[in-house]
Amino acid sequence: MSLWSDGYVSDVAYLPGLYLEQTPGHLLLACLVNGIEPPDCGDNFRYCELGCGQGVTAAVIAAANPRARVVAMDFNPAHVARARRVATEAGLTNVEFLELSFADLAGEPALRDFDMVSAHGVWSWIAHRDRLDIAKFLGRAVKPGGLAAISYNAMPGWTAMIPLQRLLLEQARLGHGRSDQRVLQGLTFVRRMQEAGSGVLGDGALLDKLLAKGGKAAGDDRAVYLAHEYLNENWQPLYHADTARLLANAKLTYAGSSTLTDNFPDLQLKPAQRALLAEVPAGPQRETMKDFLSSRPFRRDVFVRGARTMPDSERDGHLARIGLALSVPRPEVRLELDVPAGKAQLPDHHYRPILDALAERPHTLLELAGLPALRDLAGAPSMVEIAGILVGTGQALPLPWGLDVAVAPAARAYNRAAVEPVVDRHAATASLAAPGSGSGVTLTTLEALIYAALADGVPAERGALLAHLEGSLTTGALMGEDGRLIDGPDELRRHFREGVAWCLAHRLPLWRRLAIL
Repeated sequence: MSLWSDGYVSDVAYLPGLYLEQTPGHLLLACLVNGIEPPDCGDNFRYCELGCGQGVTAAVIAAANPRARVVAMDFNPAHVARARRVATEAGLTNVEFLELSFADLAGEPALRDFDMVSAHGVWSWIAHRDRLDIAKFLGRAVKPGGLAAISYNAMPGWTAMIPLQRLLLEQARLGHGRSDQRVLQGLTFVRRMQEAGSGVLGDGALLDKLLAKGGKAAGDDRAVYLAHEYLNENWQPLYHADTARLLANAKLTYAGSSTLTDNFPDLQLKPAQRALLAEVPAGPQRETMKDFLSSRPFRRDVFVRGARTMPDSERDGHLARIGLALSVPRPEVRLELDVPAGKAQLPDHHYRPILDALAERPHTLLELAGLPALRDLAGAPSMVEIAGILVGTGQALPLPWGLDVAVAPAARAYNRAAVEPVVDRHAATASLAAPGSGSGVTLTTLEALIYAALADGVPAERGALLAHLEGSLTTGALMGEDGRLIDGPDELRRHFREGVAWCLAHRLPLWRRLAIL
């Protein structure tokens, strides 16, 4: 572990990834579904990301919102170098990547006037002094009415994991090699401890769950993930109340969760739990009590600097202009949801007309709530429910700036560059900018290969695409959606035939609607 990293894993790069809950549409909806006025910024917002890793989310936001200005920072020079290279190759001019530690933020007074600031995978992995530096920065850098999004491991949901993490960390310190090698060595020893009868580690269920997520060899994505998740010296799950009180010094007030379904008590808590919670005064304590009742292990908190509650009519005016696009094929939409309170069943007679309409084309929330089939139905879902449930379950993407989307050449250039590592077999997935949603989508290996072909001018026809993909038969195996390697010419051909047909039917229409292609 190098001294400059201050106990943070830095010898293996953080995995690249797109985190939709950090994107503008999700953050604005988090405010609106809770009746809090969102930043008044439109699509020419100023956005800042703290701890951006390899910069995928920041780059996607910049490419999808050409009128916005994005600043992203990370203390790891390897992360910043990669992010800058990708942005340069894609011709992105509205994003800037800076190499800064959290302590450095105080010396950068020009970093201010942001509509949105986000920090994913940072807050509970750093020292308390770093959290103080971030809070001080947010108090200066977030505009009045702007928001800050902080995601972190939450207590008490992580209580059972704390001793296992400590044992894993201590044992990994005795290991050798890179962090991803040492985490695997630590896991092997922890398993032996459990088998020898450690009462603290219980029956091994937690370890089994951890190993199910783990890589089998150093360099595997899961091994790298586990190293970053559990081997940071300052790893500390936090109570919401402590986070809220610290950010109150920056005049930031909790507005809601960007995990949108978390904002619906009926989905999170049982009736007896809701009744008990009603006895707790509103504020950080009540929100913390929710975590005690639901054992929520991860929080995506949105805070507003100068939070203002809106009348329902004003909130609905904002929601009416937001569009939705179905992000999964219509036959794959789930109406039965797994939620902390148990199973939630969305009424078919309420949601069938909504989903059928979205299967044809994107609609505004006002159009969906006003569908003729819903007008005379008792208890028909409101715009708050439609947006919160469909977007929160990952079955729809918000279109925060409405349905009219201009083609963004910068997004097309970025997207073609983003799929190149998949074409060259250096990556298994690619995250693309979607100007229609102001966010993005993540493509599987085969989807990325098909996208690259279409972007290069191959006709959107089954025969032409299969002929183009024939060259991939000689370049090794592909990763299937289930994580299984697909190898051999016959199996690859079958995979290509099925995948091309599926993409033409279900993915190409979405890519066109969101101006991805």
